[in-house]
Amino acid sequence: MRVLVVDDDPASRHVLAAHLSGLAECTLCGSGTEALAAVAQAIVEGAPFDVVFLDIIMPHMDGHETLAQIRETEETACLPPQSRARAVMVTSMDDETNTLNALFDGQVAAYLIKPASRSELLNKLALLGLL
Repeated sequence: MRVLVVDDDPASRHVLAAHLSGLAECTLCGSGTEALAAVAQAIVEGAPFDVVFLDIIMPHMDGHETLAQIRETEETACLPPQSRARAVMVTSMDDETNTLNALFDGQVAAYLIKPASRSELLNKLALLGLL
């Protein structure tokens, strides 16, 4: 499984990568801009990401904006729906508005609240049929 972790906090990126150790090949990005470049490169290489973990609150381009642009990139590349990354929002916010925005507006498959435990993370991936 190929995973992209996008979070402006280095510690949060590394915690998720550690949780996924042995299960996934992880690419870590500190911004939405870096994430878009990584997604485009993965598509060009013929190995798009299976899952993208996105922090909602990031400077310059938040998780919702980043996901919208990832979806545009996938659409432009004519990736069929089954080849597009499953998006999981990972954030410290647990308010209903952001949850609903992430789940419905952003075509997000799951939502995790920081700090997500390894068992929570694996449970979400299992529910998505990725484990």
